[in-house]
Amino acid sequence: MKLKALRAHGFKSFADSTEIDFHEGITAVVGPNGCGKSNISDAVRWVLGEQRPTAIRGAKMEEAIFQGTVNRRPVNRASVSLLVSNEDGSLPVPFEEVELGRTVYRDGGSDYSINRTSCRLRDVLDLCRDTGLGANAYAIIENRMIDAILSDRAEERRGLFEEAAGIGKYKDRRKAALRRLERAELDLQRLDDVIGEVESKVRSLARQKGKAQRYHTLRDRRLAVEVAVVREDLDRLGSRLDQVEKELAGDRELGEGFVAQLRAAEAQHETLRIRQVELEQNRREAAGKVDDIRQDLIRWERDLAVAEERANYAGKRMSQIVGEREDVRGRIERLEKEVDKLKATERGMATELEGLKTERGRREDAAREAREILEAVREKLGASESRLRDLTRKQAHLEGEAASADAQAAELTRNLERVQGEMDEASHALSDVETQGDLFTDEVARHQEIVEEQKAALEAAKERSREARAFLEEARKSEAAASDRVTNLQTRIDALEGMARSQEGLEPAVKAALALDDSGILGTLGDSLTGEPDVIRAVESYLGPLIQGLVVKDGSVVRRLEEWHRTEWKNRGGLILFPLDGWSPEASQPGGSLLKALKLRGKGAQWLRRLLAGVGLDREGTLSDGGPGVGLLSLSGNAVDREGVVRIGNPLGSSGILERREQAKALREEMDGEEEEAEVARRAREAAETAAEECEAALDETWQNLRQAEDSYRSASAQVQAQKDRRINLDRHQEELARQIEGTRAAKARAEERQRTALEDRELLQEEVDRLREEEAFSRQEVAQARTAWEAARDRETELALEVTRKEGDLGRLIERLTDMEAASEEASERLEALAREEAELEAEVEAARATKEEGAAATEVLFGLRDEAEASLRQ
Repeated sequence: MKLKALRAHGFKSFADSTEIDFHEGITAVVGPNGCGKSNISDAVRWVLGEQRPTAIRGAKMEEAIFQGTVNRRPVNRASVSLLVSNEDGSLPVPFEEVELGRTVYRDGGSDYSINRTSCRLRDVLDLCRDTGLGANAYAIIENRMIDAILSDRAEERRGLFEEAAGIGKYKDRRKAALRRLERAELDLQRLDDVIGEVESKVRSLARQKGKAQRYHTLRDRRLAVEVAVVREDLDRLGSRLDQVEKELAGDRELGEGFVAQLRAAEAQHETLRIRQVELEQNRREAAGKVDDIRQDLIRWERDLAVAEERANYAGKRMSQIVGEREDVRGRIERLEKEVDKLKATERGMATELEGLKTERGRREDAAREAREILEAVREKLGASESRLRDLTRKQAHLEGEAASADAQAAELTRNLERVQGEMDEASHALSDVETQGDLFTDEVARHQEIVEEQKAALEAAKERSREARAFLEEARKSEAAASDRVTNLQTRIDALEGMARSQEGLEPAVKAALALDDSGILGTLGDSLTGEPDVIRAVESYLGPLIQGLVVKDGSVVRRLEEWHRTEWKNRGGLILFPLDGWSPEASQPGGSLLKALKLRGKGAQWLRRLLAGVGLDREGTLSDGGPGVGLLSLSGNAVDREGVVRIGNPLGSSGILERREQAKALREEMDGEEEEAEVARRAREAAETAAEECEAALDETWQNLRQAEDSYRSASAQVQAQKDRRINLDRHQEELARQIEGTRAAKARAEERQRTALEDRELLQEEVDRLREEEAFSRQEVAQARTAWEAARDRETELALEVTRKEGDLGRLIERLTDMEAASEEASERLEALAREEAELEAEVEAARATKEEGAAATEVLFGLRDEAEASLRQ
């Protein structure tokens, strides 16, 4: 896949349509600052779907549109298209070339296209994903991307590597799927909220339904009363209607005579109206005929006028054709004479041109011979000059060699003196190093003892830190366990209280009755009962459905609930009511031990005393006979009532409402204790954290002291080692200086020998240079003579070539003129034939116009007669 072309129109500085082709190899964009080089890379990034205005050096996307200049108005849109090759199939489309396009409008709109077909931004991104081609892919490399590639952080390199590996598309799909899952979870949460809200509305609507049913009942009763009243009014009005009809019977006979007269008049009026319609129809037909005749007259008048005009034009044109034919014939004769004259001139010029070409060939041969002589002389002169330059270079080289050898000998003398001085300095430095060695060794031993002491202190600090962390971990576990217990208790309490709020376990009829807006309903019987959970569970089993009974104020409330249960609740389920009026519900039996184990409160307490009177509590569960008229209840729920009936377990499967309420109370008390324990655990954890932080601080301080001691030890050791290295280096330096002294002396002797040899060779070369300069002067004279002869031959050759070219041009122009003359003659002949054809067509047109005028005269006479008749009929 390669970039082939980029087209931009209205994008940034490209106001006009601009196309940039990218050929094989490297294409570089160069130019001064501000000429728009960066706009090309911005266009590539932008057409690939870049959405950040800052990435193309702008504050908003509309700034990509050409903003105008002093001499040019701004444009309203910017478009860029990118053409890439797809011969290798990198892009998943069945095309060898793919064109990506993008257009942005000044109003903020934007369009995308693939192969000039409209598409979405997502289609462009999916097409280029994992191919390296994209707004943020590695096809466009910036400085920050190079930094990311060279970075040590894996997170910064991962994006480019994933793009190159081709897995970015799948990660995008995974992210999109996760986003959809998150949205689905949010939708489910909202759905739960909606369901809860709908349930509350359903409960409200149920109450409204009850009220609506009562309203319909009352409305039906009102409608029945209104119907009875209306029926009575109808009977009264019926008798009045009979009386009025008798009074109207006498007037009916008188009205029949007037009706007969009216009908006769209406029949006569209808006859006249029909006659009027027929006459109006005849009038419209006559008017239509007159209009048709007028249109025919107008058409014939127009045709006659056109025929007259055509006849006049044909006569004039035929007169013009006669004159034009004579002119054309004269022009043909003149052209034929001029063509004959030009052909004769052409033959003479062709003969003259052949002679000039022959002479030019001879002159070219002479110039070629002179050129060959000049080249041979120049070659000889070049060889002499080349040899002279070589000798001159050798001579200069020998002079330089001698000077260099002299300078080298002087430099070697100076170096010998310098090296001898360095040798003396190295001897003194070596003596100083041997003196300081013992001092550095004692310092290293002292720092080593300090390091050992700090290591021992570090181990002790680590042990204290481990103990503090272990204690902190135990404190955190204790706090987490206490928090978990509090959370579990709170969850159980919330569940029990939620069931209590939703009245879980109550019969539907009881729930509906409690939802009624009736102040006479005081609650359920179980609301007045509290006690130990085991005792409450046993009492709930003993009372069974009575525990859900409703405590009401008086008998009127009982009657209202009875009416509601029958009409609105439709007798579904049942209710147990405990009215408080009319009689005392005090217990007729002495109180048993069960009442002593319970706490009774509220309006239902009196009924509970009556129901549980004489019932004892058996905490051991033996259910021994309590005697006549005495009941007995065990904590397991087994019971014997006052009539001697034995009940085992919970035959009716009561719901445990009271038990859940007592469990919630007990759990609340237990949670208070657990919260206190959690607070104690939290304070212990904070104290442990403080101790652990202090241990960590002490450990860090010990680490710092150890590092400082180790640094001091390493510094002292490094100084000792540096002294050793310096001594070794000084020894080596002395040896090197001794070798340099010997080498310098030998090099000085060789330089002096080289200087003598160079001076001798230079004298020999000077004689050869003088001889070659004499030969060079003679060769230059020969070259000048050969150049003069060659230039003369070349000038004559050039004159003949110009003359031949001029003659060829004259001959070409003559041939062109001859061709034009022949074409003009043929054109004139064709014009004669065209005039003949036009004259025949005009004669035929004149004849047709004459026939049209005769036919039109006869037709107009007939039409005028018809028009007069139609107008007379219309006036009638």
